[in-house]
Amino acid sequence: MRRVLVSGASGGLGIEISRSLLNDGFFVIMLCNKNKSKLDSLTRKFSNQTKVVEVDFLNDVDYDTLKEEIGAVDSVINCVGISSSQISWKINKEQWDKVFDLNLNTPFRLAQLFIPEMRKNKFGRIVFFSSIVAQKGVVGTSAYSASKSALLGLTRTMASELATSGVTVNCISPGYMDKGMISEVSDQFLTDILESIPAKTLGNSENITHSVSFLLNEKADYITGQVINVNGGMS
Repeated sequence: MRRVLVSGASGGLGIEISRSLLNDGFFVIMLCNKNKSKLDSLTRKFSNQTKVVEVDFLNDVDYDTLKEEIGAVDSVINCVGISSSQISWKINKEQWDKVFDLNLNTPFRLAQLFIPEMRKNKFGRIVFFSSIVAQKGVVGTSAYSASKSALLGLTRTMASELATSGVTVNCISPGYMDKGMISEVSDQFLTDILESIPAKTLGNSENITHSVSFLLNEKADYITGQVINVNGGMS
């Protein structure tokens, strides 16, 4: 049974991705900081396929200890992240660093932990999550868009480094979805968003879960260094 690590598993998309992977027969290790109770229904239904690990990545994390607690994994799906809505010349260093720690540094460190074993096994899948905001430029999202843009370069570089090892590295870049951070925007901003999407609708979780399943498939071994845009035609 393939073992998949999902960070940010208690978030809107994290839960849906975890549920989809469990239904596909994977063993899923779900990392969460809070809202662990949101995962209770999955751990009850899939008691032999799940493990939940609580970790706060904004505090000092002993990654070696964390790795021992997680155990071996074949794939790492990085859903952990935080939004930020401060204008570029007003955002303070503390907030900037917090966004980069969660959106860039943590996904990198988690992937880095398991690369040696993946290379040894000649199989691995690493999936990062960027955002349409990184590609379009949205007022008030300087830290968020910069951190998500950095993941695009990281994806391509790591994919090149691991291309001969059986390990693929790809990035999914969602548009505006019906779960997750969209719940934090105002009604007027949501209306403006819908007007900007050629498909005139928000994406749904299945659009993302299908993309994840596709990238994890063993037959997707020649797809690496790619950014999969799931955005209704926005980019």
